[in-house]
Amino acid sequence: MNPDPTPPGFFSDYEFLAGFNGEPGVFWKRLCEFARARLEAESVCLLLGGSAPGMEIRVLAQAPQGVAKGLAKAGVSTELPQVTSPNFEPMPGPLGRRFQALVLPAREGLPTLWMVAEGLTGGDLDDLTDSVSKEIRALTDMYQARRHALRSEEKLLTLTEVLGLGLVLGETTHFKEAALRVCHELAAPMRASRVSIAWLDGQDLKLKATSHGGRISSNSQEALALQQVMEEAMDQDNEVSYPEIRGTSVISREHRQFSVAREGVAVLSVPMRHPKDVVGVVCLERPAEEGAWEAGEVERVRLLADLVAPRLEGLHEKTGWFGRRIWRSVRRRAAGLLGHEHTGWKLAAVVITITFIALALIKVEHKVRAPFILKTDAAALVSAPFPGYIQEAHYHLGDVVKKGQLLVGLDRRELLLEQADTEALRNKAEREARSNEAESKLAQMRVAQAEVQQADAKLAVVRHRLNLTRIVAPFDGVVVEGDLRERLSSPVQSGEPLLKIVQIKDLFGQLQVDDRDVSYLASNMTGELAFTSRPAEHFSVQIDRFEPVAEIRQEGTVFLLRAHVLDDPQSWWRPGMSGVCKINAGRRSLLWIGGHRLVEALRLWFWI
Repeated sequence: MNPDPTPPGFFSDYEFLAGFNGEPGVFWKRLCEFARARLEAESVCLLLGGSAPGMEIRVLAQAPQGVAKGLAKAGVSTELPQVTSPNFEPMPGPLGRRFQALVLPAREGLPTLWMVAEGLTGGDLDDLTDSVSKEIRALTDMYQARRHALRSEEKLLTLTEVLGLGLVLGETTHFKEAALRVCHELAAPMRASRVSIAWLDGQDLKLKATSHGGRISSNSQEALALQQVMEEAMDQDNEVSYPEIRGTSVISREHRQFSVAREGVAVLSVPMRHPKDVVGVVCLERPAEEGAWEAGEVERVRLLADLVAPRLEGLHEKTGWFGRRIWRSVRRRAAGLLGHEHTGWKLAAVVITITFIALALIKVEHKVRAPFILKTDAAALVSAPFPGYIQEAHYHLGDVVKKGQLLVGLDRRELLLEQADTEALRNKAEREARSNEAESKLAQMRVAQAEVQQADAKLAVVRHRLNLTRIVAPFDGVVVEGDLRERLSSPVQSGEPLLKIVQIKDLFGQLQVDDRDVSYLASNMTGELAFTSRPAEHFSVQIDRFEPVAEIRQEGTVFLLRAHVLDDPQSWWRPGMSGVCKINAGRRSLLWIGGHRLVEALRLWFWI
């Protein structure tokens, strides 16, 4: 090995690298060749470290070609994170006998670089390695500084680029062609290895174009990975990059996984909006050695995306067959109904619509409501048998009476006097008849016998009337009319009604149905009634017949219906009780039940 730190050709090589402005790949390769020549090493490799946990260390450049495999077999990559010296020093452990390495501290946004030299031999290497280390660091810093300055100059969006991109889009008439040209126009100034555009088709984001020169199948793993990355930006409606830009607070999980799986590429996704809604996403990938995306570059891509989004959306609306274009137009016009604005009004409209549909579809039993009065045909009206006076009353209204039970007693005194007088006249006539018979006075005897017969007939009438003074119940029942306890000693006339008794059987409800509802009812329909006094208890009924003629009452025109009670009569039932009856008139929708009255009124009002 030549210990001279400045061998022939040194200055020319150094000056070439110090002023190099080409691509990073060329520079790193020439730098490895320069270091190998200076150190007279067997091989020199430049390795790029992971900027994220789990990212593998990969070879960036090597001299000569193919020596990196030997480093991998020797396990150099596993020991590199322990190398922290900026000068060439033997690597830790057994590897130190063959390999020396230095670390090139990373600039902001760039990953860590290590340079590994193999096969350094000789006695005094410290001066040489220190000198070469300084040269390597100086050349690296100068190149990265120039690249950083170049990128800073390109951050500004020039009028020329805007006009050029506008002209490019103006020349194209198809969406896919325009998207592909946008990808190519963005790739060069942004120094991106690949630019992809995905567009919103319905509810899904689909990959439409990429600048890498080939066509990516929509079902391939690469296309799905790109779509997931761009969906992450679309869901947040924000720019997402990895490595993340300092000061941002966005979720970049998909971007990180995408970058780790592709050797640490810097990835940036920017939503494309028209006018305020996300219609697509542009994704840019950059090699790790080019560094992370900066805020100025993100702003530049955002402005370009906002510039081209309206034109691309207009072209996208015109793609596809006729039906698809119409569907897109309808969906766009209805976007206001489906967006996130005016949530309260939209929620109210949805609730009202769902309620209306439910009311129209759900059917329940339509019940016709009608008041009723409990009545019975088993009744007796007790009247006065002859003129007289009420002497006693043995009941109260509502009392349950048995057949033959004494209810009313009329004054018997006049009848008793008449009975005594008639009996006296009979006895007198009977004595005269016997006396005339003894004296053989036949004519007088026959007259006396006729008077006896007349007295007997009169006695029979008097005794009959005496029996009629005791008015008894004709059958088991309940007294419902005629409170005679307040009329004691008052006169009554022959045939005058005194009280009414009814039997608790064969009871029926007399329904008063509104004439607007009678058309919904028919014989044999069933329902339930409830008494006003006991509304919690319901009893089944069945319609027997209709009264043919309506009655006009104060509350309106009603038809009288007779409803037979199907359940057993209760002991507390009394004719004349009232309540409400509901008749099952068939199943109808809730909307019809609630609105048919209004519809009928409107038809009468507007005569339709």
